Amino acid sequence: MSKRSRKQRVRQPSSSRLGPKPGPGAVYIREFVSARTGREERYRNIGEHPLTLAHARGKISDEQFAAGDEFRSLCELRLGGSRDSTDMVPGAGGAGAGLCFAQAQIDAIRKLERLRGRIKTRDWIILEKFCGEGWSMAEAVRAATLCHPSGVLFRVQEALDELIVARGERIARSA
Repeated sequence: MSKRSRKQRVRQPSSSRLGPKPGPGAVYIREFVSARTGREERYRNIGEHPLTLAHARGKISDEQFAAGDEFRSLCELRLGGSRDSTDMVPGAGGAGAGLCFAQAQIDAIRKLERLRGRIKTRDWIILEKFCGEGWSMAEAVRAATLCHPSGVLFRVQEALDELIVARGERIARSA
């Protein structure tokens, strides 16, 4: 076989130039991180949680995002286990036997209960579903109340404003 009869191999560009491969629910944006040259870039997944996506698309303000993100981390702490599979004792009933809470979990539960006492029930359901469990805006509002689809964004913003007030901060209207 001569060199001419062989098929030429087409070089694929490196995957770093194309960015990360998106999966289900992944929305990547390209950011330039070097202010001096503008050539260094990174890809950030804004679709990893509906709260992050709403903030990146300008639907909620920075203060609303910060309050929702803190609420999200408290919910994750509340649900997270303090033990893992390495703590299981064979024959002792599995991982569910005698589970103990970490102090961080107890603090998160107490803080969430204090916030729950200051927030209306419908707003609490919206916050818990949207920020805590990662439901979409429409699903979270639908779980709390029957609402016209055009009022979904307003209801989520209103619930986040209630969270800001419950945390003891001022309210900033989203642009």
